[in-house]
Amino acid sequence: MKKFIYIVMAAGLAFAGVSANAAPAKKTTAKSTKTVKTAAPAPKARVKATSKFVIPQHTLSAKEKSAYAYYLKAINNYSEGKGKAALQELDLCDKALGYATPRSNYLRAKIAYETGDYATARNASDSYFNAKPIQDNGYAEMKSINDATKAFFSQQAANKEAAAAEAEIAAAKAAAEKKAAAEKEQEEIAAARARREEARKNRDAIIKKVEADLDEARQKNTRAAYQEFIQNHPYGKSRLTAEKEMNEKWPYPTRTLKGNKYGFVDQKGKFVVKAKYDNASPFEEDLARVGVSGSSGCVKEQGKEVIPLKYRSASDFSYGYAAVKEANGTAYFIDKTGNKLSTETFKDVRAFSEGLAAVSNKAGLYGYIDKTGKQVIPCQYNIANQFSGMRAVVGKKDGKVSKYGYIKKDGTALTECIYDEAQGFQGGLARIKQNGKYGLIDWNGSPVTSVVFDYITEFRNDGYARARRNGVEVLIDRNGDTWSEVNGNVIPVKFKK
Repeated sequence: MKKFIYIVMAAGLAFAGVSANAAPAKKTTAKSTKTVKTAAPAPKARVKATSKFVIPQHTLSAKEKSAYAYYLKAINNYSEGKGKAALQELDLCDKALGYATPRSNYLRAKIAYETGDYATARNASDSYFNAKPIQDNGYAEMKSINDATKAFFSQQAANKEAAAAEAEIAAAKAAAEKKAAAEKEQEEIAAARARREEARKNRDAIIKKVEADLDEARQKNTRAAYQEFIQNHPYGKSRLTAEKEMNEKWPYPTRTLKGNKYGFVDQKGKFVVKAKYDNASPFEEDLARVGVSGSSGCVKEQGKEVIPLKYRSASDFSYGYAAVKEANGTAYFIDKTGNKLSTETFKDVRAFSEGLAAVSNKAGLYGYIDKTGKQVIPCQYNIANQFSGMRAVVGKKDGKVSKYGYIKKDGTALTECIYDEAQGFQGGLARIKQNGKYGLIDWNGSPVTSVVFDYITEFRNDGYARARRNGVEVLIDRNGDTWSEVNGNVIPVKFKK
């Protein structure tokens, strides 16, 4: 029976023939293992059995002998650090007996815990305690392992629950953000529609104002009334209509070239202004610009030179004034008798448009004056064009590059100077170019189209402008919608964003 006199472990419980409820065994000299920490468990160092215990004498059955042999092999493998092999021997031991003993569960729990298999360690320690073993040193060790693994899995469950809660919060937050984004998108769409409707109303108001002004000129039925209309509305179809009607009712002499010299003839073809000028422009406000050898002046319909030919350059008369520049570069405005608008002179001047004229100071910066000569917009721009529809294109230099924008008649900025090109307003819309592409803005400076077109032409009489995008030729209406002409029909065209 000496082969049964091995000490099984420090627990002091004999393997064979002793039930889980057996009386306490004799004390041994085995050293107890370290207490297992309950938080963040880590594998423990193996403990080699050194105590001895004598198994009570009784007759072992064949399956008990076989099971005991497997168990001894498991202990040896465990002592040699072969945890996997030890577990295999424990499985054979349990299979031989037909059930797991507290001893096999004890050793299984130790091996599993030391190798980080906390699920197996917990199950084995639970089974160990379910068998109600004696409370020896091994019992205390199992209690530590059982408590540590329970704490570990409790923490795992808490972490999982916290992660689920965080995921739920994140999902709710994402849903809220998605909803907010959708609401914002709808608000932006609604705002864009409102801007478009406002722009449409502004365009309609402009068109009605132009039509009303033309009707007023027709009712007054004087050349001066028509000229005033043309001055106030220098662009568009209505101007052409007014000029045609005015010239039909009160035809000016026609500019004619004879022997490389310009003159003017009446309706019968008779020269009323002799052909002696190197250049000449059509009559505007009862005067025509003429020039000889680089000097310019003005003549009346009868050929009288009312403005001497002494200016290096001169503009057409507008609002009763012409912009002139002397040979020395001094620029100013004169009335139809040749008198200066004011004593102030400029480096450059442009013709009046809508009651304002662009002028530049000695530094070459442009601003605007009114018909009294008063400065109403300070000189701060490198480029300044005539006003059209109460808007003017201005430009500032960014290094060697000029950038363009729009201002109102009160001098406030409609847009910043950010465009590579900027055209005058036509029917409440203006064409702009940025980063090599074209788009449209409305009367308020808001975008009517994206800046995505290769080109955009002026609007035709039918209300469409031609354009090209992504190689596709289309039409754009005044709302910024794109269309295509197919077999004489106009159908909508939608581009992908």
